[in-house]
Amino acid sequence: MARTERRTRAAGEDSELDALARHVALADWLVLAVVVLYEVVTPQRTLLTPVVVAICLFALVSVALRVPRLVGGRPRLALEIETWAMTAFVTVIAWFTGGVDSPLQGLYLLPIVLSSLVFSTPRLALQLVAIAAAYLALAALRPGANMAPVALAGRVLAGFGPLLVVAWLTAQLGTAVLAARRRAAALTDGDQLTGLATRRLLLERLKSELGDEDRRELPCGLLIVDLEGSRRLNEQYGHDAGNAALKLVAEALRRTLRETDVAARWGGDEFAVLLPGADGDAAQAAAKRIRHAVHATTLDTGAKLVRCSVSIGSAAAPRDGRDPVAVVAAAERRLERDRELRRNSSVSQFSGQAAG
Repeated sequence: MARTERRTRAAGEDSELDALARHVALADWLVLAVVVLYEVVTPQRTLLTPVVVAICLFALVSVALRVPRLVGGRPRLALEIETWAMTAFVTVIAWFTGGVDSPLQGLYLLPIVLSSLVFSTPRLALQLVAIAAAYLALAALRPGANMAPVALAGRVLAGFGPLLVVAWLTAQLGTAVLAARRRAAALTDGDQLTGLATRRLLLERLKSELGDEDRRELPCGLLIVDLEGSRRLNEQYGHDAGNAALKLVAEALRRTLRETDVAARWGGDEFAVLLPGADGDAAQAAAKRIRHAVHATTLDTGAKLVRCSVSIGSAAAPRDGRDPVAVVAAAERRLERDRELRRNSSVSQFSGQAAG
């Protein structure tokens, strides 16, 4: 089963990227239509050979990226090629239609918005640097341009500054929308008792975090949380009390975690938490907060108020491995070790004592 899960792709993310690629294809043809229309309707303009070549090449790239054999199964690669092709195309067109004063240089917004939605911060920064360099070249090589550094910098800032604002706003909006979609997915595909995500959904997210080439070198933490003494709790106070204890842990996770984290019902009395961007130290710090949050909440069993406690195993990629199986195995090993340590400690073991 573990091997099957390892081979399973995060199909949901690829499907979203495929859908975005289809919309980008429409944007390609709209850009081409705008350029052709400008060349046709602008008085006293001669359609230059470099412009015709640029139009044909960009159209060819757009068509080629729709061919399944070329980029099949790699929608992110297709989108990356498309953004760079669009950047180059807009630069060439702007060069031959007025340089920095070209009415078409606003088309730089399209690759910027696309990169902000799809790519990680380093790749977005690289795209912005390339566009800024192109804009600087257009400004510096403009006939009669004032080459004084202050004047040139002011001209570039005035033209490129708004594009940076759009890039930042788009990236922030994309992050917020992604977090909202993840929360909605957890609600629609969640555990019925706790309302948390399911084990399957968390594994898909873990595979996505570790398999995405843009995030492969970034740390990613995983916690496996076990409610201690749940069998004794069920025997002493009934299954309703046991279910209430599981809900208590779930609520503690919600209060403790970030919006970008994913908490799931791992199975039985176990939970799992995915911590994107968290290294080993950050994962252990999150485990400590969760442990305290659970212990700080009292459970009303009907007979008495009791406190629950949890054992937690933490792991982090790439320190503990670069694939989901290795990271999960490391977290489970540390969970067993924590169980043993806490089993030998009378203060940490669930005993059904009255709270207070």
